[in-house]
Amino acid sequence: MIAFHDATLSYGGRPVLKGVSFEMPAGRAAALLGRTGAGKTSLLAAAATALTLDAGDITVHGQSVRRDAAAVRRLVGYVPARPPAWPPCRVAEFLELAASFAGLQGKPLRTAVTKALDLAGLTARAADPIDTLPDGSGRRLLLARALLHDPEVLILDDPFSALDPAEHASVEALIGDAHLMGRAVLAAIDNAVVPPCFTDLVVLDAGRVAAAGPHTIETFATGRSFTFRLTCRGRADDAAAALRGLADEARAVDLDHAVAVITPALTPPARLVAAVVAAGIPVEAAGFHPAWTAQLLT
Repeated sequence: MIAFHDATLSYGGRPVLKGVSFEMPAGRAAALLGRTGAGKTSLLAAAATALTLDAGDITVHGQSVRRDAAAVRRLVGYVPARPPAWPPCRVAEFLELAASFAGLQGKPLRTAVTKALDLAGLTARAADPIDTLPDGSGRRLLLARALLHDPEVLILDDPFSALDPAEHASVEALIGDAHLMGRAVLAAIDNAVVPPCFTDLVVLDAGRVAAAGPHTIETFATGRSFTFRLTCRGRADDAAAALRGLADEARAVDLDHAVAVITPALTPPARLVAAVVAAGIPVEAAGFHPAWTAQLLT
């Protein structure tokens, strides 16, 4: 379990974390959302002991980043947003070096490297020089390094950056498996499009927690409106007309797409689709646009 206790941090004389407090129990995976400059990267770096708090504390299974950073590092696997300058070595050699720094040697080291390569989908590239890896494979190599010592907590800064769809799916699966196996996962998602592998959301605004809770729209819908879009080829005006009276606002944005502004607690999205279909208008696709999690930041 990882807990933030009034975590406060300034960087370059500018406050970036202003008393952040929340807990993430084992077996849960939280997506950290916020606009640029909200403090996501700083919060994760402080949790991984890469930045030092000015006040407050962060604890991992009771170990304090301020009192025993070394103990926290043994419990945490950290993937930063930007990869370090890669050393001139091969993929497996890089992981062997990281495993030795983590105190592994002999058979446990070899087993950890083999397992990490497999989990990150890099077994076939074990002998490749690191500087030949595409960006997505480099991100997965950092993830493999974070998993070497079987950490209790995974801290991931923008883990889906530069990944192709297949890589994205494999990292989603890894995060889902991690929390199902009892790890706590905390990940910053820069584009605010949150995959279903996350159980919880934490929204940061200007260095403070603005909202937190389970990853469902119902958790965050009170007093808030969202934009829902329906694709109705050539019938957007008709669809908008069918939605008026159900939505706070309904309009066609082009010939094929109609949008409705709704308060989900009052108007479930399924009711919108049903109303359009009942009017005899085919619905090709429907959903929040942009993603409702991204709309939390507007």
